[in-house]
Amino acid sequence: MEIERAQRLPSSRVRIIPARTRTSRNEENFDGQKKKIGVYVRVSTDSAMQATSYDIQVSYFKEYVEKNPNWELVEIFADEGLSGTSTKNRVEFNRMIERCKNKEIDYIITKSISRFARNTLDCLQYIRMLKSLGIGIFFQKENLDTLDSKSELFLTILSSMAQEESRSISENTKWGVQKRFQQGKAHIPTTYFLGYAEDEDGNIIIDEKQALIVRRVYRELLEGKGTPTIAKGLMKDGIRTARNKKTWTSDSVYKILKNEKYKGDCLAQKTVTVDFLTHERVRNHEHQPQYYIRNNHPAIISGEDWEKVQEELTRRNKMLRDPENKYRMTYSGAAPFSNKLFCGECGRPVTRRRLTTHYGPDRIPTKFTAWHCRVASKRDPDYKDCNCSYVWEEELEKAFMKLLYDIKNDQDFLINEVELAKEDVSLTEEEKRRLDELGTQIDRITDKISEMASRSTSSNETIYEATMRHLIYEQEILQMEYDGLNENKKEGEYIEENLKILIEALEKIYGPEEDFDPDILTKVIEKGIVYDKWRVEFQFKCGVSYEVNARRRPQRNKKAK
Repeated sequence: MEIERAQRLPSSRVRIIPARTRTSRNEENFDGQKKKIGVYVRVSTDSAMQATSYDIQVSYFKEYVEKNPNWELVEIFADEGLSGTSTKNRVEFNRMIERCKNKEIDYIITKSISRFARNTLDCLQYIRMLKSLGIGIFFQKENLDTLDSKSELFLTILSSMAQEESRSISENTKWGVQKRFQQGKAHIPTTYFLGYAEDEDGNIIIDEKQALIVRRVYRELLEGKGTPTIAKGLMKDGIRTARNKKTWTSDSVYKILKNEKYKGDCLAQKTVTVDFLTHERVRNHEHQPQYYIRNNHPAIISGEDWEKVQEELTRRNKMLRDPENKYRMTYSGAAPFSNKLFCGECGRPVTRRRLTTHYGPDRIPTKFTAWHCRVASKRDPDYKDCNCSYVWEEELEKAFMKLLYDIKNDQDFLINEVELAKEDVSLTEEEKRRLDELGTQIDRITDKISEMASRSTSSNETIYEATMRHLIYEQEILQMEYDGLNENKKEGEYIEENLKILIEALEKIYGPEEDFDPDILTKVIEKGIVYDKWRVEFQFKCGVSYEVNARRRPQRNKKAK
């Protein structure tokens, strides 16, 4: 088979198409169009000096771009009062990047690497991303152009230096803040601080109108109301929060009650920054030392009332759990006996119920209110083994009022029992002297810490830090011993004070069949234990206990005349 000879082709000719090379920074684009320039400026704080720096930067770069005939200014992107360690919250920076992605900018001009980003990772990430889009960044101070092939190594080194500078600044700032705390100088913003404001000299003063709200919250808590009830009452009366909001929550009320600043003290460094790049702040759970500054500013609540509230909150918290943490319930002030009654057989809460009984030969159904063990009434899904009987609320109220009358008629026995209860918790004379001695030692060490913190430490930094750590450790050891003794002292004072409250309440009782007074119950009763056969043990806040019988007597129908 004959193969056809291939046809002779004309000789190949190659035409080289030159690459559209990127023109230098100061020249126009290859298509003859002016380079579109974006300028980025940033200052770190809102101070007047920094504001002046910001204005100067904007003015300078505007003139700088306009001087080059091959450049066209797209926009000056400026972030004021923001840190450079993260790009997350820099609105103008992020808007500039978006315009770059849309090919609206050819070059970015900025003062320095530290103005662009102090975070090495962020800096290199954005440089490489923009470089892949053909967009360069010119750092004027370092004279670096990111489109220059030799710039990568220098940029890595310089941005790392900028990040290290940020870390150093962060550490120095933290040290300065802590030293001010040691000197007893705390900064307390009052913008959203209910009850306080600042005068013309920057001193904290009481806002009397708002202080009335704070005092009301503390007073109502001590009167027996729960935080949800207090919050509802504030909203009902049209009272607004510190942020001028209509809505109050149980949590917002609780925070007011726990805030030591309302008694004039300040616990400084409750939160700490754990990462100087992300500025993440967390609760200070032993990350850094805390500083308790007494008598820092005017008090809205007396120290005595503040402590009473803390004791009441602690009491309610303990009351809501049994010793083995088998149950949990929410504090309620809906009824006088709410959260006060517990079962004598299984130890779990006794709750309020509406039950039905039948009277007379016609068995007419009648509703009544009773208190019944949560387990015995089959309303506890986790426990079922309890047969304790319920007690009528009406009978419980009558038994309580009769008990008060009986106690009034035998106050000598009451006082003797209270004295015995006080002996178990009160301090001995030696312990009282030790408590006073500890208070003096703690004050002396606190003054020494404040005195050292006010000194210059540039020459003996190591000695200063070692001495300060020793003093803080010694203060902590003494404080632990002081707190233990003071806790016992407060228990004794609590019993004595509640004895006075009980005796005052007894003066209002004139007979065994007085109408039930829920206020007296709230003020004097710690808890009640409901046993079988309608026996109820009332435990008073003054440390004594009495047992009553709340049995319902049969109701005989009277014959019609």
